[in-house]
Amino acid sequence: MIFILSNFDTMLYQNIKRILEKVDIPYQEIHHEVSQSCEHSMLLRKEAWLAGIGSKNIVFHAKGNFYLVTTLWDKDIKARNFKSEFWTKDIRFASQDEITASIEATIWSIPPFWFINQDIPFYVDKEIFENDFFIFNPGIWDVSVQVRTSDLKKIYNELKNPVTFFDFRDEKKEFEKKWFL
Repeated sequence: MIFILSNFDTMLYQNIKRILEKVDIPYQEIHHEVSQSCEHSMLLRKEAWLAGIGSKNIVFHAKGNFYLVTTLWDKDIKARNFKSEFWTKDIRFASQDEITASIEATIWSIPPFWFINQDIPFYVDKEIFENDFFIFNPGIWDVSVQVRTSDLKKIYNELKNPVTFFDFRDEKKEFEKKWFL
């Protein structure tokens, strides 16, 4: 299978690098073969000795609105957990066409932050911050970026997007709006 980067992917990747440099966030970047699953991405990252928790980034569509949910790579995301927060039971995964139109990204390489659309709300799993490092695809399929989770908080504080942190462990549903450092 041949993958061709779109202008969106390249632009998103460059924007992510710019925000990391603007906020003075040290990061490590590796190039690897194209991956189309969280499991395969984690295997490639381990082979490259890149330590940390990987991300899973999903775009939900609910009542005409889009939401980015970021959690741990091996965690299931259940739409029903967000129905009270999104004010609807009608929640589904966004299609590739909707993802392209709303955040200018592609499935399998949706990053956890920095989109042209600064109105899309971000929902970030608090459990991510219990790890030292966080790894994500920066908008392209064959690159992974590692940052400290403490630096991830600084990045979210720089964004104009609304950010809410959630915790669904033990069946509790806890949401907390963005904090500022």
